Amino acid sequence: MDKIHNKATELVLAAAADAEFSDNPKPWDYGWCSQSYRHSQAAAISSPNGPVRLSKVGVEKLEELHALLSKQPQVRDRWSLEELWGYLATFIAFIYGCEEPEDRARLLLGRIIYTEPSIVIFLVSNIAWAGDPIRMGKKNVIGLLDDAFVDAVQNLGGRGKAHRAQIATYVGDLKHREPRVGFAALVPGQRGKARLQAARNFQALVDLTMMLVTNKSDRRLWSLRGDTNRPGLRGITLDRKAVEASLRESGDHVELYSSPLVIDALGDKGGIQWRGEDPIPLKELLADDSLHAAVETCLTQENSFLRRLHVAARWFAESYWASAQDDAALAAGVALDALLGSKSALPGRAMKERYALLEPEPRTRSKRAREHEEFYSVRSTVAHGGEVRKLNEGNFLRSMQDSVTWAAWRLLDMHATFSVSSDKEFETLFDEIRWGTREWPLAEGKDSPG
Repeated sequence: MDKIHNKATELVLAAAADAEFSDNPKPWDYGWCSQSYRHSQAAAISSPNGPVRLSKVGVEKLEELHALLSKQPQVRDRWSLEELWGYLATFIAFIYGCEEPEDRARLLLGRIIYTEPSIVIFLVSNIAWAGDPIRMGKKNVIGLLDDAFVDAVQNLGGRGKAHRAQIATYVGDLKHREPRVGFAALVPGQRGKARLQAARNFQALVDLTMMLVTNKSDRRLWSLRGDTNRPGLRGITLDRKAVEASLRESGDHVELYSSPLVIDALGDKGGIQWRGEDPIPLKELLADDSLHAAVETCLTQENSFLRRLHVAARWFAESYWASAQDDAALAAGVALDALLGSKSALPGRAMKERYALLEPEPRTRSKRAREHEEFYSVRSTVAHGGEVRKLNEGNFLRSMQDSVTWAAWRLLDMHATFSVSSDKEFETLFDEIRWGTREWPLAEGKDSPG
Protein backbone atom coordinates (compact mmCIF):
# COMPACT_ATOMS: atom_id res chain seq x y z
CA MET A 1 0.00 0.00 0.00
CA ASP A 2 2.99 2.35 0.26
CA LYS A 3 2.99 2.80 -3.52
CA ILE A 4 -0.73 3.67 -3.46
CA HIS A 5 -0.18 6.02 -0.54
CA ASN A 6 2.63 7.81 -2.38
CA LYS A 7 0.65 8.14 -5.61
CA ALA A 8 -2.42 9.42 -3.72
CA THR A 9 -0.26 12.03 -1.98
CA GLU A 10 1.06 13.27 -5.33
CA LEU A 11 -2.50 13.63 -6.64
CA VAL A 12 -3.66 15.58 -3.58
CA LEU A 13 -0.73 17.98 -3.91
CA ALA A 14 -1.35 18.39 -7.65
CA ALA A 15 -5.06 19.06 -7.09
CA ALA A 16 -4.30 21.67 -4.42
CA ALA A 17 -1.58 23.40 -6.45
CA ASP A 18 -3.95 25.54 -8.54
CA ALA A 19 -6.75 25.87 -5.98
CA GLU A 20 -8.04 29.27 -4.94
CA PHE A 21 -10.56 30.72 -2.54
CA SER A 22 -14.14 30.76 -3.81
CA ASP A 23 -16.72 33.52 -3.53
CA ASN A 24 -19.48 30.90 -3.14
CA PRO A 25 -20.67 31.34 0.49
CA LYS A 26 -22.41 27.95 0.52
CA PRO A 27 -19.93 25.19 -0.34
CA TRP A 28 -21.51 21.74 -0.79
CA ASP A 29 -18.93 19.12 0.18
CA TYR A 30 -21.21 16.11 -0.35
CA GLY A 31 -22.13 17.44 -3.79
CA TRP A 32 -18.67 16.62 -5.12
CA CYS A 33 -19.92 13.10 -5.79
CA SER A 34 -21.99 14.65 -8.59
CA GLN A 35 -20.00 15.08 -11.80
CA SER A 36 -22.13 18.03 -12.89
CA TYR A 37 -21.53 19.85 -9.59
CA ARG A 38 -17.78 19.32 -9.30
CA HIS A 39 -17.28 20.54 -12.91
CA SER A 40 -19.50 23.58 -12.41
CA GLN A 41 -18.29 27.11 -11.73
CA ALA A 42 -20.19 27.11 -8.44
CA ALA A 43 -18.41 24.03 -7.04
CA ALA A 44 -16.80 24.89 -3.72
CA ILE A 45 -15.33 23.04 -0.74
CA SER A 46 -15.40 24.14 2.87
CA SER A 47 -12.10 24.69 4.67
CA PRO A 48 -10.97 26.31 7.95
CA ASN A 49 -10.03 29.45 6.04
CA GLY A 50 -13.14 29.68 3.88
CA PRO A 51 -14.61 28.11 0.73
CA VAL A 52 -12.12 26.78 -1.83
CA ARG A 53 -12.57 25.98 -5.51
CA LEU A 54 -10.43 23.74 -7.72
CA SER A 55 -9.17 24.39 -11.21
CA LYS A 56 -10.18 22.13 -14.08
CA VAL A 57 -6.89 20.26 -13.68
CA GLY A 58 -7.49 20.07 -9.94
CA VAL A 59 -10.89 18.43 -10.47
CA GLU A 60 -9.31 15.93 -12.86
CA LYS A 61 -6.66 15.10 -10.25
CA LEU A 62 -9.41 14.59 -7.66
CA GLU A 63 -11.19 12.22 -10.05
CA GLU A 64 -7.97 10.33 -10.63
CA LEU A 65 -7.44 10.13 -6.86
CA HIS A 66 -10.95 8.79 -6.26
CA ALA A 67 -10.52 6.19 -9.03
CA LEU A 68 -7.19 5.09 -7.54
CA LEU A 69 -8.53 4.61 -4.03
CA SER A 70 -11.79 3.04 -5.20
CA LYS A 71 -9.83 0.16 -6.70
CA GLN A 72 -8.40 -0.77 -3.30
CA PRO A 73 -10.47 -3.47 -1.53
CA GLN A 74 -9.67 -2.14 1.95
CA VAL A 75 -10.98 1.28 0.94
CA ARG A 76 -14.18 -0.10 -0.63
CA ASP A 77 -14.81 -2.21 2.47
CA ARG A 78 -14.50 0.76 4.79
CA TRP A 79 -15.88 3.78 2.98
CA SER A 80 -18.95 4.71 1.02
CA LEU A 81 -17.48 5.61 -2.36
CA GLU A 82 -20.12 8.31 -2.74
CA GLU A 83 -19.17 9.91 0.59
CA LEU A 84 -15.49 9.53 -0.23
CA TRP A 85 -15.71 12.30 -2.86
CA GLY A 86 -16.53 14.87 -0.19
CA TYR A 87 -13.82 13.68 2.21
CA LEU A 88 -11.13 13.79 -0.47
CA ALA A 89 -12.28 17.21 -1.64
CA THR A 90 -12.09 18.63 1.91
CA PHE A 91 -8.61 17.11 2.33
CA ILE A 92 -7.47 18.96 -0.78
CA ALA A 93 -9.04 22.20 0.47
CA PHE A 94 -7.32 21.77 3.83
CA ILE A 95 -3.95 21.16 2.17
CA TYR A 96 -4.34 24.34 0.10
CA GLY A 97 -2.28 27.03 1.78
CA CYS A 98 -1.21 24.99 4.81
CA GLU A 99 2.38 24.55 5.97
CA GLU A 100 4.19 21.28 5.17
CA PRO A 101 1.49 20.20 2.72
CA GLU A 102 3.11 16.89 1.79
CA ASP A 103 3.29 15.68 5.40
CA ARG A 104 -0.29 16.80 6.01
CA ALA A 105 -1.48 15.10 2.84
CA ARG A 106 0.15 11.82 3.81
CA LEU A 107 -1.33 12.02 7.31
CA LEU A 108 -4.87 12.73 6.08
CA LEU A 109 -4.74 10.07 3.37
CA GLY A 110 -3.51 7.57 5.95
CA ARG A 111 -6.84 8.00 7.73
CA ILE A 112 -8.57 6.87 4.56
CA ILE A 113 -6.22 4.05 3.55
CA TYR A 114 -5.30 2.59 6.95
CA THR A 115 -8.25 2.47 9.30
CA GLU A 116 -9.27 0.60 12.43
CA PRO A 117 -12.85 -0.62 12.84
CA SER A 118 -15.39 1.95 14.03
CA ILE A 119 -17.48 1.63 17.16
CA VAL A 120 -21.14 2.50 16.60
CA ILE A 121 -23.70 2.76 19.41
CA PHE A 122 -27.38 3.60 19.08
CA LEU A 123 -30.63 3.16 20.92
CA VAL A 124 -33.13 0.66 19.61
CA SER A 125 -36.90 0.80 19.77
CA ASN A 126 -39.59 -1.77 20.52
CA ILE A 127 -37.21 -4.22 22.20
CA ALA A 128 -37.87 -5.46 25.74
CA TRP A 129 -34.81 -6.22 27.85
CA ALA A 130 -34.09 -7.19 31.43
CA GLY A 131 -30.80 -8.02 33.09
CA ASP A 132 -27.26 -7.87 31.80
CA PRO A 133 -26.25 -7.09 28.22
CA ILE A 134 -25.10 -9.93 25.99
CA ARG A 135 -22.54 -10.16 23.24
CA MET A 136 -23.87 -11.58 19.98
CA GLY A 137 -21.89 -12.40 16.89
CA LYS A 138 -18.27 -11.38 16.59
CA LYS A 139 -18.45 -7.76 17.68
CA ASN A 140 -21.99 -6.84 18.78
CA VAL A 141 -23.45 -6.00 22.20
CA ILE A 142 -27.11 -5.44 23.07
CA GLY A 143 -28.69 -4.55 26.40
CA LEU A 144 -29.85 -1.79 28.72
CA LEU A 145 -27.75 1.35 28.46
CA ASP A 146 -25.96 1.35 31.80
CA ASP A 147 -22.49 0.78 33.24
CA ALA A 148 -22.64 -2.94 32.43
CA PHE A 149 -23.30 -2.04 28.78
CA VAL A 150 -20.29 0.29 28.72
CA ASP A 151 -18.14 -2.50 30.20
CA ALA A 152 -19.38 -4.94 27.56
CA VAL A 153 -18.56 -2.47 24.76
CA GLN A 154 -15.10 -1.98 26.24
CA ASN A 155 -14.58 -5.74 26.09
CA LEU A 156 -15.09 -5.62 22.32
CA GLY A 157 -11.63 -4.08 22.16
CA GLY A 158 -10.39 -1.63 19.56
CA ARG A 159 -12.12 1.74 19.67
CA GLY A 160 -14.60 0.30 22.17
CA LYS A 161 -11.75 -0.04 24.66
CA ALA A 162 -9.80 3.05 23.65
CA HIS A 163 -12.79 5.39 23.96
CA ARG A 164 -14.47 4.02 27.10
CA ALA A 165 -14.78 7.42 28.77
CA GLN A 166 -16.39 8.99 25.71
CA ILE A 167 -18.83 6.07 25.42
CA ALA A 168 -19.73 6.33 29.13
CA THR A 169 -20.39 10.06 28.69
CA TYR A 170 -22.58 9.40 25.66
CA VAL A 171 -24.65 6.83 27.57
CA GLY A 172 -24.92 9.09 30.63
CA ASP A 173 -26.02 12.13 28.65
CA LEU A 174 -28.82 10.45 26.66
CA LYS A 175 -32.15 12.22 27.12
CA HIS A 176 -34.41 9.48 25.83
CA ARG A 177 -37.14 8.09 28.02
CA GLU A 178 -37.12 4.62 29.47
CA PRO A 179 -36.89 1.93 28.25
CA ARG A 180 -33.39 2.59 26.97
CA VAL A 181 -32.07 -0.44 25.14
CA GLY A 182 -28.88 0.01 23.16
CA PHE A 183 -26.91 -1.80 20.50
CA ALA A 184 -23.18 -1.49 19.86
CA ALA A 185 -21.14 -2.87 16.99
CA LEU A 186 -17.48 -2.83 16.05
CA VAL A 187 -17.57 -2.68 12.26
CA PRO A 188 -14.96 -2.18 9.51
CA GLY A 189 -16.80 0.73 7.86
CA GLN A 190 -16.23 4.41 8.56
CA ARG A 191 -18.72 7.27 8.91
CA GLY A 192 -21.92 6.62 6.97
CA LYS A 193 -20.86 3.11 6.03
CA ALA A 194 -20.22 2.32 9.70
CA ARG A 195 -23.76 3.37 10.62
CA LEU A 196 -25.23 1.25 7.84
CA GLN A 197 -23.16 -1.80 8.80
CA ALA A 198 -24.11 -1.51 12.47
CA ALA A 199 -27.78 -1.09 11.59
CA ARG A 200 -27.57 -4.17 9.35
CA ASN A 201 -25.97 -6.14 12.22
CA PHE A 202 -28.85 -5.18 14.51
CA GLN A 203 -31.48 -6.11 11.94
CA ALA A 204 -29.75 -9.42 11.26
CA LEU A 205 -29.85 -10.24 14.97
CA VAL A 206 -33.55 -9.41 15.28
CA ASP A 207 -34.59 -10.93 11.94
CA LEU A 208 -32.73 -14.20 12.46
CA THR A 209 -34.17 -14.54 15.95
CA MET A 210 -37.71 -13.91 14.75
CA MET A 211 -37.34 -16.34 11.86
CA LEU A 212 -35.82 -19.13 13.96
CA VAL A 213 -37.96 -18.84 17.09
CA THR A 214 -40.50 -21.63 17.16
CA ASN A 215 -43.96 -21.82 18.76
CA LYS A 216 -44.53 -18.15 18.01
CA SER A 217 -48.20 -18.28 19.01
CA ASP A 218 -47.32 -19.70 22.43
CA ARG A 219 -44.95 -16.79 22.90
CA ARG A 220 -47.65 -14.30 21.85
CA LEU A 221 -45.67 -13.27 18.78
CA TRP A 222 -48.30 -12.37 16.21
CA SER A 223 -47.69 -11.36 12.62
CA LEU A 224 -49.89 -9.12 10.43
CA ARG A 225 -49.78 -6.27 12.96
CA GLY A 226 -48.01 -3.92 10.59
CA ASP A 227 -44.63 -2.34 11.21
CA THR A 228 -45.78 0.11 13.90
CA ASN A 229 -44.03 -1.92 16.57
CA ARG A 230 -41.16 -3.17 14.43
CA PRO A 231 -37.75 -2.97 16.12
CA GLY A 232 -35.41 -0.41 14.66
CA LEU A 233 -33.11 2.52 15.34
CA ARG A 234 -34.78 4.66 17.96
CA GLY A 235 -35.61 8.13 16.74
CA ILE A 236 -36.03 6.84 13.20
CA THR A 237 -38.37 4.10 14.41
CA LEU A 238 -40.54 5.30 17.30
CA ASP A 239 -40.44 3.39 20.56
CA ARG A 240 -44.17 2.93 21.15
CA LYS A 241 -43.94 2.43 24.91
CA ALA A 242 -41.90 5.58 25.45
CA VAL A 243 -44.11 7.68 23.16
CA GLU A 244 -47.25 6.31 24.80
CA ALA A 245 -45.99 7.27 28.26
CA SER A 246 -45.03 10.75 27.08
CA LEU A 247 -48.33 11.48 25.33
CA ARG A 248 -50.40 10.11 28.19
CA GLU A 249 -48.97 12.76 30.50
CA SER A 250 -50.04 15.52 28.11
CA GLY A 251 -53.44 14.01 27.32
CA ASP A 252 -52.50 13.54 23.68
CA HIS A 253 -52.36 9.73 23.73
CA VAL A 254 -55.29 9.67 21.29
CA GLU A 255 -52.66 10.36 18.62
CA LEU A 256 -51.54 6.73 18.95
CA TYR A 257 -54.80 5.11 17.91
CA SER A 258 -57.21 5.37 15.01
CA SER A 259 -60.95 5.81 15.51
CA PRO A 260 -62.65 5.47 12.11
CA LEU A 261 -66.36 5.73 11.49
CA VAL A 262 -67.94 3.03 9.33
CA ILE A 263 -71.46 3.48 7.93
CA ASP A 264 -72.70 0.33 6.24
CA ALA A 265 -75.72 -1.93 5.75
CA LEU A 266 -75.99 -2.51 9.49
CA GLY A 267 -75.88 1.13 10.47
CA ASP A 268 -72.96 3.15 11.76
CA LYS A 269 -70.16 1.96 13.97
CA GLY A 270 -67.12 3.60 15.51
CA GLY A 271 -64.28 1.95 17.33
CA ILE A 272 -60.62 2.12 18.07
CA GLN A 273 -57.77 0.49 16.21
CA TRP A 274 -54.74 0.20 18.44
CA ARG A 275 -51.36 -0.90 17.18
CA GLY A 276 -49.53 -0.74 20.50
CA GLU A 277 -48.14 -4.26 20.92
CA ASP A 278 -45.69 -5.41 23.55
CA PRO A 279 -42.07 -4.92 22.46
CA ILE A 280 -40.19 -7.97 21.24
CA PRO A 281 -38.79 -9.82 24.31
CA LEU A 282 -35.42 -10.35 22.65
CA LYS A 283 -33.48 -11.20 25.82
CA GLU A 284 -36.16 -13.69 26.84
CA LEU A 285 -36.15 -15.33 23.41
CA LEU A 286 -32.38 -15.63 23.34
CA ALA A 287 -32.43 -17.33 26.75
CA ASP A 288 -33.35 -20.46 24.78
CA ASP A 289 -29.94 -22.12 24.37
CA SER A 290 -30.66 -23.76 21.02
CA LEU A 291 -32.03 -20.54 19.53
CA HIS A 292 -29.14 -18.50 20.93
CA ALA A 293 -26.62 -20.96 19.47
CA ALA A 294 -28.35 -20.97 16.08
CA VAL A 295 -28.41 -17.17 15.81
CA GLU A 296 -24.79 -17.03 16.98
CA THR A 297 -23.79 -19.52 14.27
CA CYS A 298 -25.43 -17.36 11.59
CA LEU A 299 -23.81 -14.18 12.90
CA THR A 300 -20.27 -15.49 13.37
CA GLN A 301 -19.68 -17.95 10.54
CA GLU A 302 -19.38 -16.29 7.14
CA ASN A 303 -19.98 -18.47 4.11
CA SER A 304 -22.27 -18.54 1.09
CA PHE A 305 -24.44 -21.28 2.58
CA LEU A 306 -25.30 -19.48 5.82
CA ARG A 307 -25.75 -16.24 3.89
CA ARG A 308 -28.98 -17.83 2.65
CA LEU A 309 -30.37 -17.61 6.16
CA HIS A 310 -29.51 -13.90 6.41
CA VAL A 311 -31.36 -13.15 3.18
CA ALA A 312 -34.27 -15.36 4.16
CA ALA A 313 -34.47 -13.68 7.57
CA ARG A 314 -34.81 -10.23 5.98
CA TRP A 315 -37.70 -11.44 3.82
CA PHE A 316 -39.25 -13.30 6.73
CA ALA A 317 -39.22 -10.00 8.64
CA GLU A 318 -41.03 -8.32 5.75
CA SER A 319 -43.64 -11.08 5.97
CA TYR A 320 -43.92 -10.93 9.75
CA TRP A 321 -44.27 -7.14 9.92
CA ALA A 322 -46.63 -6.81 6.97
CA SER A 323 -50.17 -5.60 7.53
CA ALA A 324 -51.75 -7.29 4.50
CA GLN A 325 -51.97 -11.05 4.01
CA ASP A 326 -51.01 -11.03 0.35
CA ASP A 327 -47.88 -8.97 1.05
CA ALA A 328 -46.98 -11.30 3.90
CA ALA A 329 -47.50 -14.41 1.75
CA LEU A 330 -45.36 -13.04 -1.07
CA ALA A 331 -42.52 -12.15 1.30
CA ALA A 332 -42.71 -15.56 3.00
CA GLY A 333 -42.49 -17.21 -0.42
CA VAL A 334 -39.40 -15.18 -1.29
CA ALA A 335 -37.86 -16.16 2.08
CA LEU A 336 -38.40 -19.81 1.22
CA ASP A 337 -36.86 -19.25 -2.22
CA ALA A 338 -33.83 -17.64 -0.57
CA LEU A 339 -33.32 -20.76 1.54
CA LEU A 340 -33.74 -23.29 -1.24
CA GLY A 341 -32.92 -21.55 -4.50
CA SER A 342 -29.92 -21.29 -6.75
CA LYS A 343 -28.16 -18.44 -8.52
CA SER A 344 -29.56 -19.87 -11.73
CA ALA A 345 -33.34 -19.80 -11.33
CA LEU A 346 -34.83 -23.18 -10.49
CA PRO A 347 -38.26 -24.33 -11.70
CA GLY A 348 -40.98 -24.86 -9.12
CA ARG A 349 -40.61 -28.62 -9.37
CA ALA A 350 -36.95 -28.47 -8.34
CA MET A 351 -37.74 -26.14 -5.42
CA LYS A 352 -40.48 -28.50 -4.27
CA GLU A 353 -38.08 -31.43 -4.40
CA ARG A 354 -35.45 -29.58 -2.38
CA TYR A 355 -38.00 -28.65 0.26
CA ALA A 356 -39.13 -32.28 0.51
CA LEU A 357 -35.56 -33.58 0.74
CA LEU A 358 -34.99 -31.45 3.82
CA GLU A 359 -37.29 -33.90 5.60
CA PRO A 360 -35.16 -36.65 7.20
CA GLU A 361 -38.01 -39.19 7.18
CA PRO A 362 -38.47 -40.45 3.59
CA ARG A 363 -42.10 -41.49 4.16
CA THR A 364 -43.00 -37.88 5.03
CA ARG A 365 -41.40 -36.28 1.99
CA SER A 366 -44.45 -36.56 -0.25
CA LYS A 367 -46.43 -34.59 2.33
CA ARG A 368 -43.71 -31.94 2.42
CA ALA A 369 -43.74 -31.76 -1.38
CA ARG A 370 -47.51 -31.12 -1.43
CA GLU A 371 -47.05 -28.51 1.27
CA HIS A 372 -44.48 -26.62 -0.78
CA GLU A 373 -46.60 -26.91 -3.93
CA GLU A 374 -49.45 -25.22 -2.11
CA PHE A 375 -47.23 -22.46 -0.77
CA TYR A 376 -45.61 -21.91 -4.15
CA SER A 377 -48.99 -21.69 -5.86
CA VAL A 378 -50.15 -18.99 -3.45
CA ARG A 379 -46.90 -17.06 -3.79
CA SER A 380 -47.08 -17.14 -7.59
CA THR A 381 -50.72 -16.10 -7.70
CA VAL A 382 -50.05 -13.12 -5.43
CA ALA A 383 -46.94 -12.14 -7.41
CA HIS A 384 -49.00 -12.03 -10.62
CA GLY A 385 -51.81 -9.94 -9.18
CA GLY A 386 -54.30 -12.69 -8.45
CA GLU A 387 -56.52 -13.12 -5.41
CA VAL A 388 -56.00 -16.14 -3.20
CA ARG A 389 -58.90 -17.47 -1.15
CA LYS A 390 -56.60 -19.73 0.83
CA LEU A 391 -55.16 -16.75 2.66
CA ASN A 392 -58.54 -16.31 4.34
CA GLU A 393 -58.77 -19.95 5.37
CA GLY A 394 -57.72 -20.86 8.90
CA ASN A 395 -54.06 -20.25 9.68
CA PHE A 396 -52.68 -20.70 6.19
CA LEU A 397 -50.36 -17.70 6.38
CA ARG A 398 -49.00 -18.78 9.76
CA SER A 399 -48.39 -22.25 8.29
CA MET A 400 -46.51 -20.65 5.43
CA GLN A 401 -44.36 -18.62 7.81
CA ASP A 402 -43.79 -21.69 9.99
CA SER A 403 -42.56 -23.55 6.92
CA VAL A 404 -39.83 -20.92 6.51
CA THR A 405 -38.82 -21.43 10.13
CA TRP A 406 -38.80 -25.21 9.67
CA ALA A 407 -36.71 -25.01 6.50
CA ALA A 408 -34.26 -22.60 8.15
CA TRP A 409 -33.70 -25.05 11.01
CA ARG A 410 -33.27 -27.89 8.53
CA LEU A 411 -30.54 -25.90 6.76
CA LEU A 412 -28.81 -25.34 10.09
CA ASP A 413 -29.01 -29.10 10.71
CA MET A 414 -27.56 -29.65 7.24
CA HIS A 415 -24.70 -27.31 8.10
CA ALA A 416 -23.98 -29.16 11.35
CA THR A 417 -24.53 -32.71 10.06
CA PHE A 418 -22.90 -32.60 6.64
CA SER A 419 -20.51 -29.65 7.13
CA VAL A 420 -22.10 -27.79 4.22
CA SER A 421 -20.60 -24.31 3.84
CA SER A 422 -20.94 -23.42 0.16
CA ASP A 423 -23.66 -23.32 -2.49
CA LYS A 424 -21.86 -25.99 -4.49
CA GLU A 425 -21.80 -28.36 -1.51
CA PHE A 426 -25.47 -27.55 -0.90
CA GLU A 427 -26.47 -28.55 -4.43
CA THR A 428 -24.26 -31.65 -4.42
CA LEU A 429 -25.81 -32.84 -1.16
CA PHE A 430 -29.32 -32.67 -2.61
CA ASP A 431 -28.18 -34.84 -5.52
CA GLU A 432 -26.68 -37.35 -3.13
CA ILE A 433 -29.79 -37.50 -0.95
CA ARG A 434 -31.97 -37.85 -4.05
CA TRP A 435 -29.94 -40.83 -5.31
CA GLY A 436 -29.64 -42.39 -1.87
CA THR A 437 -25.85 -42.15 -1.61
CA ARG A 438 -26.23 -40.03 1.52
CA GLU A 439 -28.98 -39.99 4.12
CA TRP A 440 -30.16 -37.84 6.97
CA PRO A 441 -29.34 -39.46 10.31
CA LEU A 442 -32.45 -40.58 12.17
CA ALA A 443 -30.85 -40.91 15.59
CA GLU A 444 -33.34 -41.16 18.42
CA GLY A 445 -34.17 -37.84 20.02
CA LYS A 446 -32.32 -35.81 17.38
CA ASP A 447 -34.58 -33.37 15.68
CA SER A 448 -34.58 -29.70 14.88
CA PRO A 449 -36.94 -27.29 16.66
CA GLY A 450 -40.21 -26.65 14.87
